[in-house]
Amino acid sequence: MRIIVKLLLTLLVITPLNSYGSDSIRIVNYSKYLHVYNKIGPSFSRLEIHSPDTDKTLKIEPNPASEITLGFNYSWLGLSYTFVPPANQSLDSQFGKTIKNDFEAHITTNRLMVDLTFKKYKGFYLANPESFMDSWEDNGVYPRIPDLQTSTASVSFAYIFSPQKYSPNAAYTYTRAMRKSGGSWMIGGFATSNKVLTDTSIIPGNLKLYIDPKYDLQQIKFSDIGVSLGYSYLLTIAKKNFISATLLPGLSFQRIVQQSAINEPDIKNNAVSLRSIIRISAGRNGDKCYWGLNAFLQSSMVENNESEVSLNSGHVAFFIGYRINTDNWKFMKGIDKVLHPPGFLFLTGQPPQRN
Repeated sequence: MRIIVKLLLTLLVITPLNSYGSDSIRIVNYSKYLHVYNKIGPSFSRLEIHSPDTDKTLKIEPNPASEITLGFNYSWLGLSYTFVPPANQSLDSQFGKTIKNDFEAHITTNRLMVDLTFKKYKGFYLANPESFMDSWEDNGVYPRIPDLQTSTASVSFAYIFSPQKYSPNAAYTYTRAMRKSGGSWMIGGFATSNKVLTDTSIIPGNLKLYIDPKYDLQQIKFSDIGVSLGYSYLLTIAKKNFISATLLPGLSFQRIVQQSAINEPDIKNNAVSLRSIIRISAGRNGDKCYWGLNAFLQSSMVENNESEVSLNSGHVAFFIGYRINTDNWKFMKGIDKVLHPPGFLFLTGQPPQRN
């Protein structure tokens, strides 16, 4: 996580200096094209618990089974369907089973990025047992926490200040392409509700020796509402190849409810907390075909005494897509009118000019 943030800061802070030296950045708009794609890769909901007494972090993750997504984008609208292949017995034997309910929707327009997320997971494993168990050997089977559950429901948006210099559609939905580098500042807001719970205790019994004993909890709920300010940048390489990154940190008002595992009264308190969204995309955005790697991560944090808990969710996927020209599809004129209403062109952009 820290390495990713450092790489993002390098890209987002140093390279924007190149973009403001010229207004000649060219954005190719494939507005008449239907973009069909396939993605494969895991989505996740990862829990991290940091103990200041040992300076160690407990990393708890779900089974990393991949998902396959088929979808399409047209203008700012995108629809997709995700399915999970049959269970991989070797992964289940190594990491245990995870039950997932997973939904993500990412809407990008000329000036707006909207992220909608709902994730509910049950069944986790300890990803770094070597940090806590001296006797543990890498035999391929990780300690399981089968009754641990997490859930996340969130909505966030970000407003793009300089759409003439940077297009989120080129970076993440590929309905456009940037042939010269550029970036933009963003401002936005978010609301998030998170829950972590078990039938017994969030910290497995054999690990309580290493984690703050006050963190003997059966359930934690924390809700955030706040504002965010960030920057997004796309670096082109030989015109059609690119690397894009978005860093959108936020400050939130947080409501926390903690339920003890030993029948003590619930603890309720308010706090100011940090919440962030990170996007990374890299690949080739050609005139007909596009492909690459895409990652989305949102992170919420809550403090318990001196311990810190982070709930990170998102996805990592390899994608490949193809553009279909709809210029001669007569019925698309009606669809363009619906997707580009006159009063909202500052958000959606102009509809395509058809023959």
